Amino acid sequence: MEEEAKRRRPVVRAAAVAVAVAAAGGGVWASGAFGSSCDGSPVEIRIAAQPGLAPALNEIASRFNAEGRRVGEDRCARAVVEPVEPAAYVRAPTGADVWIPESGLWLGAARKRGQRNVPPFGRSIATTPVVLAAPRPVAAELRDAGATASWRLLLRDRAGGLELVRRAVDPARGMAGAVTALGLARATGGQAPPREVTRALLRATPRAGPFDGITAAERFDRHLLAAGEQAVVAYNQAHRPNPLAALAPREGTLLLDHPYTVLTKDWARADAAEAFRSTLGARAALDVLHRGGFRTPEGTFPAAHAQRLGLPAEMPRILRLPTPKETERAMAPWR
Repeated sequence: MEEEAKRRRPVVRAAAVAVAVAAAGGGVWASGAFGSSCDGSPVEIRIAAQPGLAPALNEIASRFNAEGRRVGEDRCARAVVEPVEPAAYVRAPTGADVWIPESGLWLGAARKRGQRNVPPFGRSIATTPVVLAAPRPVAAELRDAGATASWRLLLRDRAGGLELVRRAVDPARGMAGAVTALGLARATGGQAPPREVTRALLRATPRAGPFDGITAAERFDRHLLAAGEQAVVAYNQAHRPNPLAALAPREGTLLLDHPYTVLTKDWARADAAEAFRSTLGARAALDVLHRGGFRTPEGTFPAAHAQRLGLPAEMPRILRLPTPKETERAMAPWR
């Protein structure tokens, strides 16, 4: 009996450690051994990430690299994050081991260009809905004028008697623009907006992005723009005296899902890529992503982060995914 108890002690002790690790969550970034040396040269993976996501990933990668996650034959995994615009990656792949674009729609675009190492699907690590945004005084003016947040606000240059400066991302450059096109089609009963409307939106949008120059705009300009919610958060963090309000369109919107897509065929780097992906699900890593304005893969925010960022914790209304024919019709006026 005593011998049996001795044999069971290591098992019980290991189980207790596992339970403690799970309960501690916030202080643990990945499973595996930490603080111990690894043999040989590190297994380095290059991650081409959506630029808005890259700062959070760099913070997580810094901790991941310091903790010495062992992979393969007891070698250390090391993650290097590079900000890469998805449209640029589709045109000229960088040879990254992992690609995290803003939307899974970019994976299909890459495969259409013959990039067969890109899988058709990836695993979402964070989401952000596409919303309407306006300086907070403008959002208050629209509300007082009885103008409800709607994709229709982008169709005309006046709302509730207020003159608007409207901006939207070119769908060829960012999926926030594609969601805008689909939202406008939804708001008009499936009819794409007139070409002159889409041209006006693109002309008003600086090539540097829909947020460029807003703080230096004329005093009475009322900007209204379509962008990812997280991009609004990032803008506000850099422009605290002049923040924007994120307005969820009443018709609904779509989420940018940031799929984690492993491209490498090398088994050691694939193992390291999976180790880093698992780290992204740890509580401390999720906290970094939430602080950066990203929602969970399910589209929600912890209440504390939502309150701090001035956003609703719950997911906005999500549109039905369009058919290829509906997408083609919605995109036609933007080309």
